[in-house]
Amino acid sequence: MIFYIKCTKFVQAFKIFSSMSRDVRSVKSWTAIISAYVQIKDPINVASLFNKMRRDSVEPNAVTYSTLLTASPAISPFQIHALVIKSDYQRVPLVGTALLIAYTKMGRTCESLSIFKSIDAKDIIAWSAMLACHAQAGDSEGAVNLFKEMVMQRIKPNEYSLSSVIDASSSANAPTDLGKQLHAVTIKYKYLNSICVSSALVTMYAKKGSIESAQKVFDRQSNRDLVSWNSIICSYAQHGYGERALEIFRDMEKSGVEMDSVTFIGVLTGCVHAGLIEEGEKYFNSMVNVHHIKPTMEHYSCMVDLYSRAGKLSEASDLINRMPFPADARVWRTLLGACRMHRNIELGEIAAKNLISLEPDNPAAYVLLSNMYAGLGKWEERTKIRKMMDGRNVKKEAGCSWIQIRSTIHSFIASDTSHPMSSKIYEKLEEMMIQLKKEGYRPDTDLVLHNVGDEQKERILYRHSERLALALGLICTPRGMPLQIMKNLRVCADCHTVMKMVSAIEEREIVVRDTSRFHHFKAGSCSCGDYW
Repeated sequence: MIFYIKCTKFVQAFKIFSSMSRDVRSVKSWTAIISAYVQIKDPINVASLFNKMRRDSVEPNAVTYSTLLTASPAISPFQIHALVIKSDYQRVPLVGTALLIAYTKMGRTCESLSIFKSIDAKDIIAWSAMLACHAQAGDSEGAVNLFKEMVMQRIKPNEYSLSSVIDASSSANAPTDLGKQLHAVTIKYKYLNSICVSSALVTMYAKKGSIESAQKVFDRQSNRDLVSWNSIICSYAQHGYGERALEIFRDMEKSGVEMDSVTFIGVLTGCVHAGLIEEGEKYFNSMVNVHHIKPTMEHYSCMVDLYSRAGKLSEASDLINRMPFPADARVWRTLLGACRMHRNIELGEIAAKNLISLEPDNPAAYVLLSNMYAGLGKWEERTKIRKMMDGRNVKKEAGCSWIQIRSTIHSFIASDTSHPMSSKIYEKLEEMMIQLKKEGYRPDTDLVLHNVGDEQKERILYRHSERLALALGLICTPRGMPLQIMKNLRVCADCHTVMKMVSAIEEREIVVRDTSRFHHFKAGSCSCGDYW
């Protein structure tokens, strides 16, 4: 029977197992047949066989438990964990690592860490699994500390442990130079040619704002798989270089690598950020009709975003109505944001109603709707929405921007005065405003959605968090040095104008990463072409 399972001749194996008497079936044969059902992805029979095995009083061993854990969630990892503890198998590396991976997939970092600590004689698989858990949680500090501990214990990293710690270093809160240091580590251990390591480096550099470095790593790849191509396509799409993303996609087509749903998310995102409507429609249809990939909610969300940004709100609404499943919060949020931009109050109210019903505790719908009312001068309606937020105890997320100067990350909120260099920052802002106005800058006070005078609106604008971060960067770094600013909300149009002008005046490249994408400001223009 085991021979047939190893040869993937499962029908023959099932027949032999069925013909075996209850007394003959050992833990080894039960485990083997359960493994066969795991391989053919039949979770119902996996659970059924395990229950029969226990009814026949056959005690599972380490291999049985590790096999069962790969079949979750058909059998809950919590149930298996309880049995593992009862039979004292948790410390066995094979079982402990399988438990660790199961909890990692569920995003349960605390449980994963507890299991990891309990494993005796941890092997590289256990270390890699725990590193992957930290990476999934975006915990760069935890991943780096664990990686250091692993190396100190003379456990040689493999390609999976390296790719996981590189993934963790790409999180927003990780220092900008951490990824570069890990790049050097991959060279030291001679894993630079590993596809999973180099693809992780491509993604890391792109997420940290250096699309040029991402391209260099991609160019050096001697072999490329689906993950490699998807990494670089999605990277260019996120940076707003839609045409370049499509160029690389066409190269991928020529290479003969089969696309998947992630490939088309990258392609459609590139079309969204570059306003390539016809191309977006073409590739969406190609995905369905040529590549036979079933569109997911994320693909439809991209298409709604594509139409919405271009002001084609009726097309976006029609697509939502034609979707084979109900629109999720992401789709309605996209439509609502576009309605605010294009001042379509009727459709905006419909989108807001649907969004609030799906996410009643999320401030986004309330804020977007109240801002839309404010932009149209409907102050009474705006007040009602704000009162609704207060009544439901929904708090608006504060805008925050941060910049890394050398090894320190400096964070700001609007009108922040808590920074030790606040007085110098505001002096620099005043100096910037004088220079900008000489160059023709006029503050767009229509963007300030408060019922106050123009002078007060201007003061609110120039105290936005990204400008405080920009001022600090200009003060603390040498002229000509590129600056990178991260922001937790979408950059406003007035700050976008200021960044463009400052990049020319100060002769600096300024990269701003907001919730939507990267903006590369250089010599008075932005990579987004003022379309975002």
